[in-house]
Amino acid sequence: MLSTLEIRHLIEQSFLPTRCECTIDSGTALTVRLFHDTSNQEILVVTGISLAQLCNGLAIAGLVEGLRQDLELVSCAPGYTVSDPGSTLHRR
Repeated sequence: MLSTLEIRHLIEQSFLPTRCECTIDSGTALTVRLFHDTSNQEILVVTGISLAQLCNGLAIAGLVEGLRQDLELVSCAPGYTVSDPGSTLHRR
């Protein structure tokens, strides 16, 4: 199994040059924040991602793909974020 540091690094590097920050909540859940390239404004926050599900590269690649889809959705609907994977968009 990958360490939380490796998981964070892989996810954050996947979005370059877009700034991405991953934090671990209570040791079991991941929060991912993506920021607008020029203004550094937070544009997407996804919380409650289970670390247990991120046990290999394929699972991480699937998460990154889902986050990219969510990022496209919020790009079309400014002012909204996704509170957890698979959820609907929520007004911030």
